[in-house]
Amino acid sequence: MHDKVTEFAFKIYSENLPSLCTDIVGRMPSLRSLRWTNPYESHNPDDDQELLQLISSLQKLREVTPPKDVLSGKFLKALSLLPELEVIQFDTLGGMPCLIFPLECTLQEGAFPMLYDLCLNSYLDDIRVYLTGGALLPRLRNLSVESVHPELPPTVHQFLTDVTRCYPTLEMVSMDMIVAIEDQDDCNPLSPEHLYPILSLKQLTRLELRHNQPLRISEADLAEFGAALPALENLVLNPEPLQLTRPELTLHSLLIIAQHFPNLFYLGIYLDAQDTTIPMPYSPAKTRLFPDLRTLHVGVSPIASEVPVALFLSHLFSENERVEIQSGISWDPTLFERSVEYSANIFDRCSKWDDVANTLPLLLQLRKEEKAHRRDIEKEVEDLRMRNEVIMGKVQMNEGAKSAREVYNSRCIIC
Repeated sequence: MHDKVTEFAFKIYSENLPSLCTDIVGRMPSLRSLRWTNPYESHNPDDDQELLQLISSLQKLREVTPPKDVLSGKFLKALSLLPELEVIQFDTLGGMPCLIFPLECTLQEGAFPMLYDLCLNSYLDDIRVYLTGGALLPRLRNLSVESVHPELPPTVHQFLTDVTRCYPTLEMVSMDMIVAIEDQDDCNPLSPEHLYPILSLKQLTRLELRHNQPLRISEADLAEFGAALPALENLVLNPEPLQLTRPELTLHSLLIIAQHFPNLFYLGIYLDAQDTTIPMPYSPAKTRLFPDLRTLHVGVSPIASEVPVALFLSHLFSENERVEIQSGISWDPTLFERSVEYSANIFDRCSKWDDVANTLPLLLQLRKEEKAHRRDIEKEVEDLRMRNEVIMGKVQMNEGAKSAREVYNSRCIIC
């Protein structure tokens, strides 16, 4: 430890915490980034006093990554007083079971003067009141919220309505609303009307929505979202639901997305790839589909046969050799580990998607060689056409010269 250290991470052991906090403050006063984790499943409230004192003593902090179950009102209050703090991040994947602290507070004037990236874990209504019921965050651009409590669709709609009204310049919105698979009977699916407030965020470049149940969204809804959010570069539409009902979107929906979201780098989507009679995608000449896409994450999308899906995607991405197909779950496994059926289903689906991901690069290479060969043939045909035009031009010139030498009299033609 020394005063040149700017990033530090540690694991909490209560018996050593007081001396550790003293060393951190005394030896590393210039820390810019601080991260800590718990060795056990939940936070120990007996550690709060030491941690609060540690946070308050590091006035140059710009980035903090605490355990999710630490972000209660008193910790947010201490963090809000740091003059240079820019980022509050999550420490774990979505769905990690933890104690939810009701925030029951609002922002005070002058809180978080430099904060632009904020992650919060609580009830949606509490987060809504915290962000919009008092002073506003002057620089907020990225907002991630997570709730491990079943949230009703009207609650989601009200949250988005108030937050988008108070923070119209948001560039990133991420919402994780996930509960364990045995508790999901209280979850109701989200429809486009619950998400419409998002369409007012004209500067939005990243939108992520995750929920127990698949989104009820159609191709017409995708077109509407694309028209309203032309700057989107990252789009995640609940690719990993814990309820495996049949998706409304299909492989052909990717064409709609390609047309209405031309700037995508990352796409996560839950779609139906079970139709084995898939017509190949068609796009007008000189129109590139997904020119910038680097990742297609299909989560736990149902798939029947790998070959037709791989062929379809090879046509769709024929101009994009760098795209990567991903599948699988990013949730904490404790959410679904008690359901053997769910685990077996996603294992089967992801195995098939892995085969698609492994096959696609070869097919894309074949498409590339096929196009190069076709260009060579077209070039040869064009060369032959030009040669034919030159020959025909010479023939016409000779015939014209012959006609010019003809002399007519009243009886005969003299050449």
